[in-house]
Amino acid sequence: MAEESNKMLYILAGYDDASEEILAGFQNLLYEKGFVGTHTKNIPMHITLGSFPTDREEMLKELLRRLSSEVDSFEVTFNHLGIFNGARVLFAGPDINDDLLILKEKCSDSFHWTPHTTLLIDEPDEIFRATPYVLHEFKPFVGKINSLHLYEFFPTRHIMSVNLRDTGLFGKVREMAQEEIPECVEVIRSSFRTVADEFGFTPDNAPRFTAFAMDERRLMYQYFMEKRPMYVYAQHGRIVGYYSVYLQEDGSAELNNLAVLPEFRHCGIGAKLLEDCFAKVRLLGRSKLRIGIVEENAVLRQWYEKHGFVHTGTEKFDFFPFTCGYMEKNLM
Repeated sequence: MAEESNKMLYILAGYDDASEEILAGFQNLLYEKGFVGTHTKNIPMHITLGSFPTDREEMLKELLRRLSSEVDSFEVTFNHLGIFNGARVLFAGPDINDDLLILKEKCSDSFHWTPHTTLLIDEPDEIFRATPYVLHEFKPFVGKINSLHLYEFFPTRHIMSVNLRDTGLFGKVREMAQEEIPECVEVIRSSFRTVADEFGFTPDNAPRFTAFAMDERRLMYQYFMEKRPMYVYAQHGRIVGYYSVYLQEDGSAELNNLAVLPEFRHCGIGAKLLEDCFAKVRLLGRSKLRIGIVEENAVLRQWYEKHGFVHTGTEKFDFFPFTCGYMEKNLM
C-alpha cells in the first residue's frame, strides 16, 4: 500500500532525434567516465511539465491526445548548464520562451517550476566532479520539442506518447550567405516600412530611417568592412527574418535590424531570432547586448522588456522625427 501511495503520473516534453542525440550524448559521456547516478534510466531526455495523482490517468491521456492536435512543435535554445536541489542535480537548461510557457500552462498550473533536462542525479561531491566533463563539451544549441510522454513513477511505467503537430512551417536560423544580401535588404526594408507607416515617417521627414536608408551598398559595407555577424531565418528556401550584431569596442554588442516580414509575424520568429542572438553574443564573449528603438513604439519596447531588456535612456536627433530609445540586456 505504501508503494501505491508514492506513485505519481508525470507529463514529459520530449525532443526530436537531433536534440535527443545531443542531450543523451552528455549523459553517455558521464556514464563513460564512471558516473552512474540515481536518476531514472532508459527513458527519453525530457523536460517535466507536471506531476499528478494516479487517479487522473484517463484524464491525462485525453489531455495528451487533445494537445497533439492543438500544439505545434517548437524550438528551444539551450544556453546553460545548472546545478540545483542541494547540488544533487546536474542539468541542461533551455531558455524559457512563449511556446514552452504556453505548453506548461496547458499541462499544469503549478508555478514552482524550473525547466530543465536532467543529466545526472547524485551526491554533491559526484555532481561537482562530473560537471567539468560536461562543461568541456557543452556548446549552446537550438533543440526542438516535438512530443509528449505520460509516465508513472515508481516503478517506471510508460503509459503513452504523442507527437505534437508539425505544420511544415518550421524554419531555421542560420548565417547569412553573401549572395543573400539583396534578399535581406528587402526583408529589412519591408519590416521597417510598417513602422514608418504607423508613425508617419517618410523619405522626406526621416531619410535616414532604416526603411528608406537601407540598401545593398550599406549592407555590403557592414558585411565586408565592419564584418558584422549576420543571421537569417529561412523557411522553405525563403528568407523571412534577419538580424545582425555590431561588436562594440567597450566589449558589449549591439543588435541591429532585427526584422521579420510582416506576413510572418506573430508566430514566434522574432523571439527565435532574439534567442539565437543571445546565444551567438555569449559565444562571442560579450556579456551585454544593446539595442536602439523608436521610443514612441511602446509595443516594441514592451516586447523587448518581456525578453529581459532594460530601458536605459533616450536621445533626440534633428534628422529624426522621433526620439531614439536605448535598451540593454545583461547576458551573464
